[in-house]
Amino acid sequence: MRLHRLRPLLLVLAVLAAAGACRDDDQRTAPTTTAPATSTTTTEAPWATTTTVPEDLAPLLLTDGDLPDDFVASDGVDDTITSFCVGQDAAAGLRASSRAVVGFARETGGASVVQLAFRFDDDGAARFVAQAEAALEVCSGVPDGSGTGLAFEYEPLPEAVAAALGDAGEARTGALGTSVGSEAFVVEVAVLHDGDVGVLVAVLGLEEPRPALDELATTAFAAVAERLG
Repeated sequence: MRLHRLRPLLLVLAVLAAAGACRDDDQRTAPTTTAPATSTTTTEAPWATTTTVPEDLAPLLLTDGDLPDDFVASDGVDDTITSFCVGQDAAAGLRASSRAVVGFARETGGASVVQLAFRFDDDGAARFVAQAEAALEVCSGVPDGSGTGLAFEYEPLPEAVAAALGDAGEARTGALGTSVGSEAFVVEVAVLHDGDVGVLVAVLGLEEPRPALDELATTAFAAVAERLG
């Protein structure tokens, strides 16, 4: 797993990356890309997490301009952040024609934002949201299976944060996760779908005051909701 500037939040991100970084290839459940995505280079673009960005997903992706001024694009983000605990992957059994991942971190540390977008085949986008909702419920308090023993207790998103999603997309779900045994690790995650597009946004905090993390999540979620229309 390459996290680079996100490395201080490794343990928090592990709950989302769980089995993806630690299990054998034949056990991975991330969606299969069924066709090469048409891509553009990111030399002049605000993304630094991949060398290419699929053209069909680019308009849906956050940029550093959507976030506070002290956030910068991260140069390496793991794209298997759909697993919430071992055996519970929101993307299990799904296929996608394209996908993209972007990430941003505060220059002084303490918080980061990761977004993953897919263009799913068939009814995959709706299933993505439904599977994410089920996983968030099942995984509450369950260790992530990565060897760290890290577990999160999930609860509904704060009302103001959830409101930032508005009625974006056709379906949406989300949760606030607090690390079991340490309130220093917190994640606020939202999963949405619109048509054949599925999006996951995770706002991660390490020793970040809750009001500040809520404000960051509200900003990120609102920007994604606006992009989804």
